[in-house]
Amino acid sequence: MMGMSMLMMFSPPQGRDVDETRRTYLRHLAVLREKALVNAAAQRAHELHRHPEPTDLWAGVDSRRLWERGADDPDALEVRIGLGDAPLCTPVQVPDPGAPEELDPVCAVSLRRIVRAVGTLPDMPVVVQLQAFRFLGVSGPGAGDLARALVAQLVTAHGPETLGLQVMGEGWDWVKWLPHTRAPEQAAHRILIVDDVVTTGTEAFLDDPTWTTIIDVGSRSTTALGLRAEQEGLALGAGADLSVHTAAGVEILGRPDRLRTEDVVVLARALTRYRRPDTGAGSAGSGDLLSLLGIADIDQLTAGTMWPGREQSRQRLAVPVGTTPQGAPVRLDLKESAHGGMGPHGLCIGATGSGKSELLRTLVVSLAATHSPDELNLVLVDFKGGATFLGLESLPHTSAVITNLADESILVERMYDAISGEMTRRQEALRAAGNFANVTDYTNARLNGRDDLAPLPALLIVVDEFSELLGTHPDFADLFVAVGRLGRSLHVHLLLASQRLEEGRLRGLDSHLSYRIGLKTFSAAESRQVLGVVDAHHLPAQPGAGYLKHDADDITRFQASYVSGPLPRRDVAAAPGQGRVSLFTGWDQFDTAETPTRLDESTTLLDAVVDAARVTADVRGQRAHRIWLPPLPEVIELAGVAEDVGELKAVVGIIDRPFHQRQDPLVVDLATGGGHVAVCGGPQTGKSTALRTIVASLAATHDTANVRFYVLDLGGGVLGTLDRLPHVAGVAGRAEPERMRRIVDEVTGLVEEPEQRHTFLVVDGWHAVVADFEDLVDPVTRLAADGPSARVHLIISTPRWTVLRPAVRDLITHRLELKLGEAMDSLIDRKAQQKLPALPGRGLTGDGGTMLIALSSTQDLAHITATAHDAGQAPVPRLRVLPGHIDAAELAEPESGVPFAVGGPRLETLAWDSPHLVCIGGQGSGKSTLLHTLTAGIARLGRDHARLVVIDHRRALLGRLDEAMVAAYSATTTATEKVLDDTVTTLTARLPGPEITPEQLAARSWWSGPDIHLVIDDLDLVPEPSLHRLTELLPHARDIGLHLVLARKSGGIGRAMFSPFLSAVRDQTPAVLLLDADREEGTVFGIRPVAQPPGRGTWQVRGETVGICQVAVTGPAAAGGEE
Repeated sequence: MMGMSMLMMFSPPQGRDVDETRRTYLRHLAVLREKALVNAAAQRAHELHRHPEPTDLWAGVDSRRLWERGADDPDALEVRIGLGDAPLCTPVQVPDPGAPEELDPVCAVSLRRIVRAVGTLPDMPVVVQLQAFRFLGVSGPGAGDLARALVAQLVTAHGPETLGLQVMGEGWDWVKWLPHTRAPEQAAHRILIVDDVVTTGTEAFLDDPTWTTIIDVGSRSTTALGLRAEQEGLALGAGADLSVHTAAGVEILGRPDRLRTEDVVVLARALTRYRRPDTGAGSAGSGDLLSLLGIADIDQLTAGTMWPGREQSRQRLAVPVGTTPQGAPVRLDLKESAHGGMGPHGLCIGATGSGKSELLRTLVVSLAATHSPDELNLVLVDFKGGATFLGLESLPHTSAVITNLADESILVERMYDAISGEMTRRQEALRAAGNFANVTDYTNARLNGRDDLAPLPALLIVVDEFSELLGTHPDFADLFVAVGRLGRSLHVHLLLASQRLEEGRLRGLDSHLSYRIGLKTFSAAESRQVLGVVDAHHLPAQPGAGYLKHDADDITRFQASYVSGPLPRRDVAAAPGQGRVSLFTGWDQFDTAETPTRLDESTTLLDAVVDAARVTADVRGQRAHRIWLPPLPEVIELAGVAEDVGELKAVVGIIDRPFHQRQDPLVVDLATGGGHVAVCGGPQTGKSTALRTIVASLAATHDTANVRFYVLDLGGGVLGTLDRLPHVAGVAGRAEPERMRRIVDEVTGLVEEPEQRHTFLVVDGWHAVVADFEDLVDPVTRLAADGPSARVHLIISTPRWTVLRPAVRDLITHRLELKLGEAMDSLIDRKAQQKLPALPGRGLTGDGGTMLIALSSTQDLAHITATAHDAGQAPVPRLRVLPGHIDAAELAEPESGVPFAVGGPRLETLAWDSPHLVCIGGQGSGKSTLLHTLTAGIARLGRDHARLVVIDHRRALLGRLDEAMVAAYSATTTATEKVLDDTVTTLTARLPGPEITPEQLAARSWWSGPDIHLVIDDLDLVPEPSLHRLTELLPHARDIGLHLVLARKSGGIGRAMFSPFLSAVRDQTPAVLLLDADREEGTVFGIRPVAQPPGRGTWQVRGETVGICQVAVTGPAAAGGEE
């Protein structure tokens, strides 16, 4: 304490107020007195903490202070002998005041009183350093009590490895309970107690250097030991006062400490159960952890003795992980500081070879050996490799072992979701149980009668190589911060481990890491960043050597235990005798009968604890809550997921939901959203398999009376095998364009005439339809819009979403997105799409969930077929296809019109029943055959109703017409002009004049005679000027009985459509039959040309496409009859 100014003590100079000067000085003294009293209280508390009352020592037996001093500590063998006066640690320093007559008497007296009052502290521990005195003599009536107090302090502050104790004399039988008497010769310091033994100086122990201190109880100066204590050591007297013999005589020190025999016996027996870890060969293996756990042998871990329960106790989540250099156990207490722990979260940094992985394994093994799965669950994460936690995945405590995250980014996202989901699950559990504030309250309620509450164990998340995890996935820092913030109340504990700690990696997490473990670091800077000191960098290159820091100043040096070495076992067969119960007389009887140990090279402590925990958990029915399900497998069979989940619902795979900690069936509900499904994915991603699985799953759970399928297989031919299913009406491949169009026609017909049965058109490879079968795009588009109301649905696969027209894509609500070639094309989740693995069947559901499409095999299809057959299901009607040849005689008689072909959705007889007909086709496509069939049908109408005017420049119809029906025939240009002129003249005469009444117009009765059917074959050969007059009559064709039947080649049709005559014909919306034509010609009357066999074409009436048809042949099918 700073010295006082003496100026104020002198008599004040003339003119100064004496009273004011004194008041100021006295106030200054009062301030100094208060400071001195505060320092005195702190000094007293400090000394009593270091040297407590001997009668209070038993309270510290079960605490961290037991055996806290090591052999090399500066306070080793410091011992309290009594209470006495001690100077203040911050004394009031008063310089020489000079002559007394110059001092103010009031100030001087006050100063002397203050110095006497605060300069000395009464009843302070009087301490002796025994290492300074080889001989200590205690005499007087209280010698025994003082000696017992000395021994009690020594055995509670020092462990057996530091202090060894041996007694000569009577009355000390109670020391047999002390571990310090078991092997005193192995301790760093040895104390010999001699009680009431007469020594002559010839005793060997007097000069034996192995004894640190010899304490003579009841010392007398007439004995050699008493004399040497007075001359070479310290001679104390314990009577009413504590005295010491000095050269100047007897000096009073204070009051001696006293401890009764019955009190010290209680203390000694309390210390019996404690021992340091073995320091022999076994500790180099794994026996030291067993010793720290209080387990003599691994065989003691049985279902009856394991996990006695640590909830609501100070031992919960507090386990040993190693020892100090003095052999004291080092415990890691994961509880939060409010519950007396170091946690809840921590950090472990250690360079390569520092033993970091082994330390993590030791911690897990220690927790698993002492806590049940109902008390503790583990999540073990290794960003690289996975060797750190190898073997621990079998622990019943393990909720998840997540490894190799560096290789698969999708697993990192799963872990993020799994941990986030577990936090949410715990919060919901607390809320549902009664709005508990934390898991502690929840557990207390469960243990106190709330049987309806399931255990909610603490969760320890250990993340190895977290620094690299944050470097690759920096968003995980936010998750760790969330765990750090909420983990305290949810009992979620986080331990982050890494080889090095880079600057800025923790990003706000640092404040949540309450304990730090520093093994040997790469640099002093890393050590300082973790521990605040550079000591970890200077650790020896010994695996497991490290420091533990859990508060601002306390740093504990430790050596981690080793659990991966050979397992020490007791060799019962080699034991010296049978076990028996006998009176305890000392440690010798245990040492002589101790069971020898052997190293079991076939297993390790880690494996042994895992095995014992599994057996115990099986017996008790305890298992950790699984927050991490195995990642989606590479393949899952349809047989493993298919089940009946409802009408028009199909289970086609599984959905991975790590946030909800489950994997659900992937159900496609076709009863909602129109029932259309689109599967999008890049090459070799499993699109065709997905379609086959959807079809197979629906077929397996629905009978043929409910569902039917038509399949366009434009992919790799995978869907061809679906044809064997009784639910499939037909399958068409890329090489069967005719069959494909027939399928589309038949399905389109179901929109016009709906059935009770749901029909699915499966299109594998929509891009091929767009590229090679443009004529099918519009019909399928119509199915997307109008199909659901008629129970017709689409199942389409496409390599890109943009290939689907918006008119189709927007109507498809069920979307399955496999791995795309370009993630930016995703319509569901671009980020999730980027992280999808390039594996067949892996993709995203419509809501962004990760899915795996089941694999349907030919065996599955065979099983479905057999099951349907055994159930008596009749196969659906097979696809009807157009025949290659139809005789006109086979055509059914229509209600009206001229029959000419079979086709349309129902493959029924088609008839021409409109004013005009145009047939376009290439060479040999069957145009002349159509005209022959039509003219034969017209001839059956009779001369009174119809007459033919035929222009046939190539003479294809020559000799094939009914002469009685032909009004005119032309085969040359000149004749054609005359025939057309005559025809126009006849028709012009039929035009109504002004005198015609409305009734006549309605009945068309102002003229009489047959309708004129103008048949022109090879229209392209007829000069355009010859048709000009006829063009003027086309608007009146219905009134004057004019019917055009035109046939033209497809070549140049695109230009020809702009000619005046064909333009006028097109305005009349004629019936159109487009036969085989080149696609390069473009659309003709709105129909896209496609390659067709002879006689096959697309029939259109009044602008609406009816479908594909086959033209019937009239009479002998002469080869020359077709072009």
